[in-house]
Parts: sequence; C-alpha cells; structure tokens
Amino acid sequence: MDSTELLENTILCHLPLLKLQEWLKENSLWEKDFAENKKQWKQELENNLPSFFIDTELLMIEKDLIFLQVEDENVQEYLAKTYQVKEQKICQKLFGENKHLILLTKKQWQGLNKNEKELKNSNPVQNSIETSEKENCLVLFKDEITIKKNLNKWLEKIE
Repeated sequence: MDSTELLENTILCHLPLLKLQEWLKENSLWEKDFAENKKQWKQELENNLPSFFIDTELLMIEKDLIFLQVEDENVQEYLAKTYQVKEQKICQKLFGENKHLILLTKKQWQGLNKNEKELKNSNPVQNSIETSEKENCLVLFKDEITIKKNLNKWLEKIE
C-alpha cells in the first residue's frame, strides 16, 4: 500500500489507526531513522516555524506525508480547526513540496509503538492490536483538490 492508498482510507480527515499501522509496517517505516529530519525540523522550529507547529513533534516523513505528534485530542482538534493550506509554506521551504500532515496524539503514537514492539516479540498468531478499530488520527491535506475530493467522498458516505 503506497501513500495514495493510505489516504484513500481517509474519510474527510479521519484515518483509522489500524490502516495506518498496516501501512507503517508494509513500508518498513519502523526501521527507518528520521533523526536528521527531526533535527532539521527542530532547527526550523527554533528559527521561524509558524506558531501552528509549536505544539507538534516530528515523528516521520515518508513521500508526501509528515507524521506529527501532538499532546492530546484537544491540541489535535485545535490544529485541525486552525490549519490552513497557507501553512504549507514551511513544508515547501523544508522539503521542496507540499505535504499531507498526519496528526497523532501522544497516546495514539505510544499505542502504535507498543503494538509494533509486541508484534515483533510475539508469534504471528497472537497479533493483538490494542488500537481500537474506531480510533482515528487526523489528516490535514496538502491541497484544496484533495480536501474537496475527501469532502465529497464523506458526503456520499453519509447520504
């Protein structure tokens, strides 16, 4: 599953954590080192990142996706409400392109990490995933076309 397929699982701006967990595993992102990206992000944050990003921590970057950790659901919701496509300027500056932002709460990220470690240490039959099937992270899309497409998909689903 590539990043496009992952985003196809997004309804409006909600992405099931189970789909995200599958995608992280399929793309071997648990084994990648993002230290240099995190360092670059932190330097930019100290210099001139917009205040939007102050309450975030960079987790991973993969293709056109940036994974950010926020403290809790309140911060996640606040950022989703205040995010504007113009905030993409920082992604453009740092990475040369706009990126989709995936916001995970600290609790969600810890749960995904714990699940990954347990899956590595257990036999494949056990595969106990603590993450609720209904639990979602938030996706903030990189462009208005994708936002409209997902809004239309969501509207069709609720009809």
